[in-house]
Order: sequence, then structure tokens, then C-alpha cells
Amino acid sequence: MAISVVIPTKGRVDQIFICLNSILKQTLLPHEIIIVDSSENANLGLFLKRKFPLDLPKIKYIHSEATLTEARNIGTQQSSGDVILFLDDDTILDKNYIKEMTKVFTNDNNGKIAGVMGNITNTKRDTSGWRAALRHLFSLGYYGNGKFRLSGLSTWIHGEKKMMKTEFLSGCASAYRREILNEFKFDEKLGMLGGYCFLEDADFSYRVSRKYALMYTPFAKLEHRPPTKVFSSEKKRQYIFNHFYLFKKNMPKHLSNIFAFIISLYGVLLFTLLFERNLKGFVGCFQGIKDISSKFPADSTESFT
Repeated sequence: MAISVVIPTKGRVDQIFICLNSILKQTLLPHEIIIVDSSENANLGLFLKRKFPLDLPKIKYIHSEATLTEARNIGTQQSSGDVILFLDDDTILDKNYIKEMTKVFTNDNNGKIAGVMGNITNTKRDTSGWRAALRHLFSLGYYGNGKFRLSGLSTWIHGEKKMMKTEFLSGCASAYRREILNEFKFDEKLGMLGGYCFLEDADFSYRVSRKYALMYTPFAKLEHRPPTKVFSSEKKRQYIFNHFYLFKKNMPKHLSNIFAFIISLYGVLLFTLLFERNLKGFVGCFQGIKDISSKFPADSTESFT
């Protein structure tokens, strides 16, 4: 089984080098590594040629001013493996990650498993306390069984100690069979407002999970080290915008779903102000809510019902 690794990146040379080193130390090397760089210039390509041998596994560099979803689609089109593993540039793989992930596919004799996700080991599985209770109450994402909530947001499965079926695969380290990626594409509309593709992994795995099986394996381990940051007003605005778009696109419009979606908007506002203490982000949330009615394409501004 040939594994293609696709890594979108933008202006993060140090992170991509650390990520690549963890890939090149795998006990089972991938067939190829495809880096889609959305930086303003192609300097990363020059650095890669100096630092890494471009033989086996092949390292293919593509420079394209693309959003995250566009970059993943470009990487998929340029790949040739049986399975495509999508990584964020700030992930660090355990040396057996690809080997353990591949086991899930190869042990699936009937070919029913469409995608696999490993275990993010550097995050705490917080299922108790009032913060977790508030997330549950406001129909937000929380640590659970990997299923989607009525609001359209997902629960998070990483930290579980046994292999389990899931509906959500995190975009930072998810692998899909090629035939699935021939059938489904990442939604390039998700960056239309400000270029930041929040919830693209939720959208993709939700659509796939309606038709095929997805799996989580705790034995494929990695660390995800995104930079600590407070989201700006524009990024919070994009989050609200994307949340509405995906709810409108994917979820049934039963009264229970509509109520859960509305409650989740209040939850995002609450967490932005109370836990992040991000006043600009709080304002951005309101701007996103305004965008739902004033900025969205005409074919998506119909009433929920």
C-alpha cells in the first residue's frame, strides 16, 4: 500500500522542517511527500532542496497561492498513492505513525474503512469540570465519541485508548483511501470570506461518514503543536460564517437542529469573552452573525426551513 503525504504550509519554515524530519524517521516510509506552499514566494522550495535529498521518499514541492482546502485538493491531484495522509505543518509523528495507520487499512479485508485518524497525545482529554459542561450545554465541540452534534459541530475522540469508529477525523492528521478522494473534494468555499478555512475537516469527514466507515486508532501517535494565539476579529468572523455555511449545507433542518445551532452561536460568544477574554474576537463573532444574512451567496440565504 503506497502512502502519499500531503502537507499544506504557509510561511512556517521551522515547523515544516520538524514535521518532515519526523516523517523521514518513520519505520514505514511513505511513497511520496507533497508540500503545497501558499507563501508569497517560493523560498521554501529552495530550502528543501538544500536540506533534504529529493529521492526516496520523493519530496514534491508545489508553490500555489491557495487556501487550505485548495491546497489539499491540489496535493491530492498531484499524488499517486493508494492512501493520502493529510498533515498540518505543525505536527510531529511518532516513528510508527504511518505503520500503525496503514495496519488499519490493510486489516480491513472488505475495504469498508474509508479513513483513519491517529491519537494526538499532547492534548488533555478533558471530560469533566464546568468548562466541559458548558461546551455540552451550548452544543459546542467537546471530548466524546467522535460523533457530530445537532448543531453541526463535532465531538473529539483523541485520547481514547482503544480503536473506535468515529464520524470526525481531525484535519491535522487524517488519511483517506484514494477512491474516497476521487468521490469527495475539500470545499473551497470555506475560505471565501477571509481565507481561513475553519471546520474544513469537519465538513469533509461529515460527508464521508454519511456513506463510509471512519476509524480512530490510538496506536498511531502524534503531537500537534499549533502556535498559541488569540484569534482576531476577522478569524472569529470567518469561524461563525463557516459554521453557518456547513450547518446549512450538511445538517437536517429539524427544529432540534436549528435550536442547537442557535445555542451554539451563543456558546461561541460566551467562550470568546469568558475564557479567551478576546474582546476583538467577540466583536468578530457579531460580524460573522451579520454576514449570515448580508454577505452569503444568494443561493444560501434561504430560511432554515
